[in-house]
Amino acid sequence: MRVIADHRMDENNKAELLKLGFQVVPTVTVGAVYDEIKGHADIQLHPVNNKVICAPEVYGYYKKMLPELDVIPGSVAIGAKYPSDIAYNVCGMGDTAVCNKKHTAPEILREYKTVLDTRQGYAKCSVCVVSERAAITADDGIYRRLSENGFDSLKIRAGYVRLGRMGGFIGGASGLLKSGLLVFNGDIKKHPDHENIKSFCKNSGVDIISLGKGELYDIGTIFFI
Repeated sequence: MRVIADHRMDENNKAELLKLGFQVVPTVTVGAVYDEIKGHADIQLHPVNNKVICAPEVYGYYKKMLPELDVIPGSVAIGAKYPSDIAYNVCGMGDTAVCNKKHTAPEILREYKTVLDTRQGYAKCSVCVVSERAAITADDGIYRRLSENGFDSLKIRAGYVRLGRMGGFIGGASGLLKSGLLVFNGDIKKHPDHENIKSFCKNSGVDIISLGKGELYDIGTIFFI
C-alpha cells in the first residue's frame, strides 16, 4: 500500500507509516507557490475514483511515479497567489466534493455527483476526512455546509496546527489511509480538542494513530492511493 505526502515529511513519521505497511511516494516541488506549500500534495493533485488528477506542470512526475494508476493532467496550472493555487485543493467525501467551485479544475468537478461550494478555497487543507459521511474542521463555513447537507461534522477550535511560520489546518495534518484508519502528522494529544476528536472518530468506527510526538504539522494531507 502506498501514500502520497510532502517530500519534506519528517523521516520518523515516514518510518511510522512504513511500520503500518504504507510506502511514501514523495511529492515534487512546485516553484510557483510560497515555500510552506510548495511540496503539499493537496495543492498539486486530487485522487478520485481510482484516478489521480494533477496540475499539468507535475503530470510527468506523477505519471512516472504512479504507473499503476490513471494519472490525468488537469487543465489549470498552479498560480503563485490565492486563489490561483487552489484548483486541486478539493475535499472529496464519497460522491461529494467540497471546494470553492469557481476556482476548481473542471476535470475534478466532473468526477463528483454533488459539489458543496464554499468560500474557503483551501477546502482539503481545512477538512480532516473521517469517512465518506463524517469530517472534522475548524472552518465555520465548511462546518455549516457539511451539517446542512447531512454530514456528521465536528467543529474544533482553530489553530494548534503549525505550517512553518504560519498557522496550518487539521486536514493538511492528517490522512484517511483506508476505511477505519486515520493518521495525524504529529501528536493529536497536543490539540486541545483531542478528546472530542477521539470520541468523534470512535463513533464513526475509525481508529486514529499519531505518527509523531510533537505538535500537529500541516504537510498538505497524506493521500492514500
